[in-house]
Amino acid sequence: MKKDKSKAQSLEVQLFEERGETSRFIRARVEKNGDLVVLGQDVGKAPQECWGDGDYEFWVIVPNEHKDEVLLALIDRVYGGNFRAVDEFREFLDSKGIHFKWMTWA
Repeated sequence: MKKDKSKAQSLEVQLFEERGETSRFIRARVEKNGDLVVLGQDVGKAPQECWGDGDYEFWVIVPNEHKDEVLLALIDRVYGGNFRAVDEFREFLDSKGIHFKWMTWA
């Protein structure tokens, strides 16, 4: 996951890239207003044949006030039912260089 902070403080990651007769690019970003956007672009043969234009763009916007629901749903999807969920989540954050606090109680 590569972070790109150069777009006026928005965070962005490239999710998918495939080049060919029809190239596809998919990114996710958090806008300055906090909205989460997952967007795609097809370039080349397929959009030209379907739409008469060389590219086709499509996206989903999750308003900032619903972003936490997405976060919890994704964590559930990745770690739900996993005995090592806390450890693996911590390892994931560490591998991505994301700041977190590790706490224990005995």
